[in-house]
Amino acid sequence: MSGEEAITRPHPTAEEQLAFLRKLRRLLDEGTFTATYKYALLHAIADLCVTKGDGSGSPLTLTTRELADQFVRLYWRQAAPFPADGTDRPLKQNTGRQAAVVNAVREARAEYDPRLGRVEGSDAWPGLLRNVESTVRRMPLWKLQTVGSRKLDFLYEDRAAENPREITLRPGVAYGFREFYSLITDMVQGAWTAHVRRTNDALLGPVSELREFLFGTDRKGLSAYRDILEDVQQGRCFYCEGRLRRDASAVDHFVPWRRYPFDLGHNFVLAHRGCNGPKGDRLAAVPHLRRWRARNEASAYDLPRRFDEAGLIHDRDASLRITRWAYGQVATSGGQVWVRGDELVPLGRDWERVLAA
Repeated sequence: MSGEEAITRPHPTAEEQLAFLRKLRRLLDEGTFTATYKYALLHAIADLCVTKGDGSGSPLTLTTRELADQFVRLYWRQAAPFPADGTDRPLKQNTGRQAAVVNAVREARAEYDPRLGRVEGSDAWPGLLRNVESTVRRMPLWKLQTVGSRKLDFLYEDRAAENPREITLRPGVAYGFREFYSLITDMVQGAWTAHVRRTNDALLGPVSELREFLFGTDRKGLSAYRDILEDVQQGRCFYCEGRLRRDASAVDHFVPWRRYPFDLGHNFVLAHRGCNGPKGDRLAAVPHLRRWRARNEASAYDLPRRFDEAGLIHDRDASLRITRWAYGQVATSGGQVWVRGDELVPLGRDWERVLAA
């Protein structure tokens, strides 16, 4: 990146942000989608803008290996057989033969373990990433921004002739993906779900839980985190610090799944259902945030070791960046955070000190 590009740029204007959203909408409405790769690429870019972006209007460089990693995470759940199907095949994600990425991920799931963390720690992981990366570079990366016979090229420069191993998002693009993350991923997931439904229409019929299957969290799988969290929290609810009972507690996403839909170990807490329920999709107040940060710092060596032993994915730094972004979103909107029961309070500014590097 040149010195000029490295300079922090101002946020895009309101008009520029609206133009960005309109162009994204055009990609989804007018683009050609024979497979679901373009949806995955848009989702992956949005995810990486949250974990790698800095909230400025500056360009952001993403490697094709990073995009491939996100592809595996997005398709991991989708490569499992659909429960209502009654077969051991995943749903088709291509109008022709099954999408190559789905096949690659399915083989990894079958050979190792349905838990993504098991494969990440195996000898097969580098090869899986290379395989998926090759597909990303060959298929959606240089076709995403084509609408009919026109190339929009508003996200990143079209360098298909060079076929590089990275893209640089144009000024203001990473900001747009971060600022409108929930809106963008909701649009992408909706269009992706509709594509899968059309492609598998004879098989699915009017199935209502398709989107939850494609993009929801595996609640049964979260139980694998329970014993680890119970030990770390010394048998107490993360939020109210009362004693936990197994039949009245559940694993909770500290930063809600609805805000950032990925399961990362450090984002999980164990809490009473009576605390989980009222908190819902809200962010927790600063005292809870302070406790979350302190827990992860105090268990900086123990938690990763235990997550690895259990085959559970985790990334403390990524979890921290996601949390900073999520609280920054609420701060910008002047939103409130959850304390207990029905009690909400303004976020204030203390969260910045708690999440400082």
